[in-house]
Amino acid sequence: MIDPLMAFAALKTASSTISSAVKAGKDLASLVGPITRLAKAEADLSFAAEKKGGILGKLTGAEQTAIDAHFRKEEANRIRDEMRELFMLFGSPGQWERLQAEIAAERVRRKKALEAEAHRKRRLKNMIILTLSLVAAITILTLEIMYLKGAL
Repeated sequence: MIDPLMAFAALKTASSTISSAVKAGKDLASLVGPITRLAKAEADLSFAAEKKGGILGKLTGAEQTAIDAHFRKEEANRIRDEMRELFMLFGSPGQWERLQAEIAAERVRRKKALEAEAHRKRRLKNMIILTLSLVAAITILTLEIMYLKGAL
């Protein structure tokens, strides 16, 4: 499962890397790595925001979780606005829109991959529970049969 705080930290790191490089005079085309990390961090943050908090989220207080999520979302919007300004100033015409299309595509790919991973983990957990339940049932039945036969 994606940790929203880690995704947010990755988003901030990638945006500051891009911002520093652009301010130092680097061309946006040479920043493929940081831009890719920015896109992946946005996708992870988006996926994490869609997931509902589990039992731990309910225990720690819905209000605090909502407040944290709100401020992370506000900061992510600020970072996105800052990146848009940098691309508008230093990028080629239409580059921001093309980047947003790529980020949207990456978001879809990442979401599918994360959903597949979550499904795989859920399936594994269910298989383990089923196996343990079957072993327990067989053990109980065996002991019951032995008891009824008088072996115990």
